[in-house]
Amino acid sequence: MTWWPSCWYAELRKAVLSPLVLLAAAGAVFAAVAMGLYGYRNAYRHVRDDAPVTYIDEPAGALWAAAQQSGTFVGLIVAAALAGALYAVECESGMWPSLLVSRPGRARMIALKAAVALLLTAAFTVVLAAVLLVAGWTAAGMTGFATSDGPGWGPAALALARSLVIQALFVAVAFAAASLTRRTLGTLAGVLGPVVVLAPLVGIEGITALHPQTWVAAWLRLPEEAQYSLYLWTREPSPGTGAPGVEALVALAAVHIGVLALAARGDRLLRPTD
Repeated sequence: MTWWPSCWYAELRKAVLSPLVLLAAAGAVFAAVAMGLYGYRNAYRHVRDDAPVTYIDEPAGALWAAAQQSGTFVGLIVAAALAGALYAVECESGMWPSLLVSRPGRARMIALKAAVALLLTAAFTVVLAAVLLVAGWTAAGMTGFATSDGPGWGPAALALARSLVIQALFVAVAFAAASLTRRTLGTLAGVLGPVVVLAPLVGIEGITALHPQTWVAAWLRLPEEAQYSLYLWTREPSPGTGAPGVEALVALAAVHIGVLALAARGDRLLRPTD
């Protein structure tokens, strides 16, 4: 077990220095800030001082907003990039079987990579909160727009905890896609593609309550009026009506973990027939 701390450091370093992760994180932050400022501008123009997007000029409100972003499409982009950089790129380059020889324990290695990915998605939320807060301060200073009181630290902490559950789901989905495609671009397409393609189905009567995107919206308690300003996620109004609870999200994550385990079973340097 002496190699375990060095593995943590190696995986963290690999993810933090990965151009794919840096580019995805920068793009995710840009998208979140752009949505936030656009929403703030609309709230200012229509004198909507109670709009949720105006909460980003307060520390607790910025953390609450960052949790909404990390639990929806912005967070999904980061999770997909992390899975691609930590797992898919090693499969793509042929280094993954060699790592299993020098660091035995396939399940432990994948669990380590997934834990690092989840840790970094949580860190991304904190960084995003700081960036949104600066953007909120800038917007408030330029407009002089007086906002109403936003959520306190209690609701912000609850939103952050709920977002971490969704981020864990995103990591499971991303690593399952990486294990199936064994390609970086395939991982991104496998994670982001179904969300984009299946989004229009949310509005079909009879399907809404059974759609995974509705489950996510219901668990995060996404405010309808903040759509496309504090989060990018397709859903119908009142997503909690008739929608399964966290059990459905856990079951969905378990399915993807099972897919990951099955797809990675043959990972070894030498097979018995060699």
